[in-house]
Amino acid sequence: MQTFAIASALVVHDGKILIAKRAATKASAPGQWEIISGFLDTKEPIEELILRELREETGMRGEITNRGEPYAHTDEEARWIIIPFLIKTKDHDTTLNPGDHSELKWILPEEMEQYPDLQAFLPVKNLL
Repeated sequence: MQTFAIASALVVHDGKILIAKRAATKASAPGQWEIISGFLDTKEPIEELILRELREETGMRGEITNRGEPYAHTDEEARWIIIPFLIKTKDHDTTLNPGDHSELKWILPEEMEQYPDLQAFLPVKNLL
């Protein structure tokens, strides 16, 4: 089993968090719900990486307001080392990047449990 490291962001605006449904064309977890994330595959600082992923995947800009301790999650695909961030945005307007996601949705934090695909990201709620 392979191990991958990703930065993940709980994007918050007006008490809601942003979730994204992965595009059906994605090689990894197509059609599954996630929070904004990016592979640690560049030499840029992780903070810059997650803010860039936010811009590229949603068209939004935000500010990192909290960071969490890395944690591991294993599924049928791989072992994931997740480095979590809390990002606050000034508005909720998003621009869908169809190469990354088929849908973006704002939900209440307690609604995360209703999405089985988001189980790996539940520890990130501790940043709120």
